[in-house]
Amino acid sequence: MRRAGKNMLKNRFYALFVFAISVIYGCAAPPKEVKLIYPSPPEEPRLVYLKSYSGESNFKKKGFLEFVLGEEQFRAELRKPYGVAAYDDKMYVTDTGSAVVFVFDLKERKVTFMGDKELGKLALPIGVAVTSDGIVFVSDAKQKRVFGYDAKGNLKVALGKKDEFKNPAGIAVNNELGRLYIVDSYGHMVHVYSTKGEPLFAFGKRGDGDGEFNFPSNIAVERKTDNVYVVDTQNFRVQVFDKDGKFVKRFGQIGDAPGTFTRPKGIGVDSEGHIYIADAAFDNLQIFDDKGQLLLFIGGPGHEPGHFWLPAGVYVDEKDRVYIVDSYNRRVQVFQYLSERWKKENPEKHKEYLMK
Repeated sequence: MRRAGKNMLKNRFYALFVFAISVIYGCAAPPKEVKLIYPSPPEEPRLVYLKSYSGESNFKKKGFLEFVLGEEQFRAELRKPYGVAAYDDKMYVTDTGSAVVFVFDLKERKVTFMGDKELGKLALPIGVAVTSDGIVFVSDAKQKRVFGYDAKGNLKVALGKKDEFKNPAGIAVNNELGRLYIVDSYGHMVHVYSTKGEPLFAFGKRGDGDGEFNFPSNIAVERKTDNVYVVDTQNFRVQVFDKDGKFVKRFGQIGDAPGTFTRPKGIGVDSEGHIYIADAAFDNLQIFDDKGQLLLFIGGPGHEPGHFWLPAGVYVDEKDRVYIVDSYNRRVQVFQYLSERWKKENPEKHKEYLMK
């Protein structure tokens, strides 16, 4: 009888605990929508924060056990993201901590993975780029190769003969020309392949002169001009080349003031030729015009939306959405550049931002 009484008391306590947690969980307020607009009023808005993505928690409602024990026990979340690309309502994020590519299907609201199958299994994924026919190219710094996967995550092609790449890093695609540009950080050069996997040419060598590199890291292609932008990290600058690797211009220098670089990482170019560069030392995003003049910078160290902790990859899609990998905050922050085209297509939304 004494044991039965103890069990009854225990069961009642457990039921009360479950009820209390359920009440707390059920009454929890939904997260507030964050509205960030840059620059601050009364300046005309140019950039707007949209959302952050960190994993399956973006799409699945948190259950009771996840609330009590923590969602990381049940869901796949970014651990140490680095590279990002987007195409056709999908966002691709390389994660060096999980050794896979997270595929965020923004339309179907789900997360899947690439590079986790035995054939084409990734070890240290860094850069990512997507072709218009759906092939996802991923650079692997540990295996010193670049892998291409189809939409189902099946390996279609593997680039890089023995010792061809010393440390493949950022990659970018020119869909119009059918070209894939691969930064080899330790090789101090850029390799150019066709998107079918055929080697075409390479350019660059180690140095600090025009067209020379010192541990380049990331790369972007401007859709309007086909120009190629390379982050020349240890020369603290950005170099611009034409589609065939001919040097065009450069800008940037080392420093700790806005418009200078200390640890430049990801890069992207929007439809109007503005250049977006993440600096991991400043924990910010700097935006330049096509002449290399600073227009705006946002961020700073922190965990709130609009702040960064070791930002890495940057990508600008065809709709001028700007994706920034916020590596140590384990997320990707997405912003909208308010281009002239966007303003014409979204007049009411633009009016709303003007009134903030």
